[in-house]
Amino acid sequence: MSRTVLIVAVALSLQCAALVDGSSINYGTGNELEPSESRTACKPTLREFNVRLEAPLAADERLGLTGDVKALGEWQLSRSVALESLDELNWQATVPMQSCRQLEYRFFVYVEDLSGYKQIRRWETHFKPRTLGPCMELQCSQLDVFGITSDNSDLKPQVHRGWLNHEVILQLKFNGEKMFQVHDIETFDPQHVQLKIVPVEQTAGLHVEYTKQEYGRSQLEQQPTFGVPYTKNDIVIFHITLPLEKMMHQHFRLECYSMSNELLGSATLVSSDLSGSEGLLHLPIKSARDADETLARLRLPYVTVQPYRYSPLDFKNTFAHYWPKSWPNLDVGHRGNGKSYIANAPAERENTIASFLSAHEHHADMIELDVHLTADGVPVIYHDFGLRTAPPGKQISRPDQLEYVLIKDINYGLLKRLRIFSVIAGQVVEYPSHNAESRSEHRIFPTLVEVLEQLPKSLGIDVEIKWPQRRQGGGSEAEQTIDKNYFADKVLHQVIEKGCGRPIIFSSFDADMCTMLRFKQNIFPVMFLTQGETKKWQPFQDLRTRNFMAAVNNAQAFELAGTAPHAEDFLGENAPEMLQKAKDLGQIAVIWGDDCNSKERVQYFTRIGATATCYDRSDLFMPPGKQEAFFKSPALMAEFAAQCRI
Repeated sequence: MSRTVLIVAVALSLQCAALVDGSSINYGTGNELEPSESRTACKPTLREFNVRLEAPLAADERLGLTGDVKALGEWQLSRSVALESLDELNWQATVPMQSCRQLEYRFFVYVEDLSGYKQIRRWETHFKPRTLGPCMELQCSQLDVFGITSDNSDLKPQVHRGWLNHEVILQLKFNGEKMFQVHDIETFDPQHVQLKIVPVEQTAGLHVEYTKQEYGRSQLEQQPTFGVPYTKNDIVIFHITLPLEKMMHQHFRLECYSMSNELLGSATLVSSDLSGSEGLLHLPIKSARDADETLARLRLPYVTVQPYRYSPLDFKNTFAHYWPKSWPNLDVGHRGNGKSYIANAPAERENTIASFLSAHEHHADMIELDVHLTADGVPVIYHDFGLRTAPPGKQISRPDQLEYVLIKDINYGLLKRLRIFSVIAGQVVEYPSHNAESRSEHRIFPTLVEVLEQLPKSLGIDVEIKWPQRRQGGGSEAEQTIDKNYFADKVLHQVIEKGCGRPIIFSSFDADMCTMLRFKQNIFPVMFLTQGETKKWQPFQDLRTRNFMAAVNNAQAFELAGTAPHAEDFLGENAPEMLQKAKDLGQIAVIWGDDCNSKERVQYFTRIGATATCYDRSDLFMPPGKQEAFFKSPALMAEFAAQCRI
């Protein structure tokens, strides 16, 4: 069948016969085999689903179907319907269900592990599911093309990777400047080597891919036979998916080949050596000719992504890539109405409900806030990793009299009691503690739940996950001892439970946290937040953070919604061209930084094509003439209400 005929089949899906004699259609029960209460009985019928692929599946892959009725699993992966292969490209399933029930459904590609758990490789991510009208015949047939619906005006498949359920992701990251310590450059040259990860034990559901991050070519793909060419300052990340129960028992071999495809040496990696969510492996590369000879030593960072630990997610809808091109440039209030521990600060303290509401009052479309986790696991809103404080009653006149404590080391009850200080132009300034502030909306350290419950749903939220970065010159922004998967799950749980029904996007300076947020859930979009090529701060160690294009490449590799780059990167003549490169890959770019803080700069970043601009003082710099925030539209609010699972 020709592609033209297939597209017509999608656009003009076979419609079943409508009820006659004026009888009404009952879209009711959800149990498609129960009798209808309609005056015309709804008899059981056979629905035949036919779908054609544009390319054959891998040998271990299958095609699945799920939808909003019981016979299709009610959007649940565990109760989905398996299609049968007719040939390489055509698949089919016949499902008994109620004749007058209107359906919503989606297709997905999966593999099954030895325990019978399905892993979602790819799924249809159109904003609206496929729909199928009632059918009063004994059997009705439907023809679809995987990834393409009548809503695809460009006829490009809209398909993305799935989220984790009973599997885990292990990433091995060649993303630093000094990865290898070489003993003899003549026998092992890390500037000219090919790398390959080989599973020692083969098992169903184990899948090794890689990304070599280059513009427009950073997508995950299969490894070449003799490995991935690598040289210093390349960014190569091996992305390994394996069943959860195999995580502590799987062995891998890192093979190193010359550019002429000769095996030089290898190292063994045992997954039980992985401690916590992230760490650093020290691997000796042993010679292929002499197992007693060490060619080099490799310092290899890793991260593991565990499935979201709370209630399972489903196929009903996704907002992970929902940012229509028709939307205007949005105004985002930085920490609410702007930074406050400075001279000439706004009336409301930053990252408080009062500051968020002030930005909303001045027509900000979204606000940005910063989330930490306390020692007892409470997500709280504050910018810095720690705070300056002093014992009760102690008189403070100099900065050196203050103590600095990290939020991660303090229980929330104690945090609310602590005295809070800032140093402005060398002078010590004390602010009311949480408990000392009588106006609840002005209290420092609001919880994430309080913010989600008290802000109007028409005010979008950029939820920045704070995670300290290692610096290029050594050291870290702060110590972090909380497990990264635990941190991500705690925040996700509260956002999923309390934040649905509003525009929400996640962001983080930590590339691995972005990867976690992307693969743990399928509801909200994720942005990679970067400081880029700046003169204001020391660069971070991770090469993915160093410039805008590196961030764009990482976003493409792991299917993030886009990036949140620093404004300093976009003050030159090539700024529009840089932003266009991101747009060409379907990515958003939310620009932030002090260089945004004027009416002229807000207008400038809009003019060069920023998706949104994040700046201080919505009360001073909001574009003139703006009368209302974009998300106050009832139609938009109705769309976002579909996020809610409960």
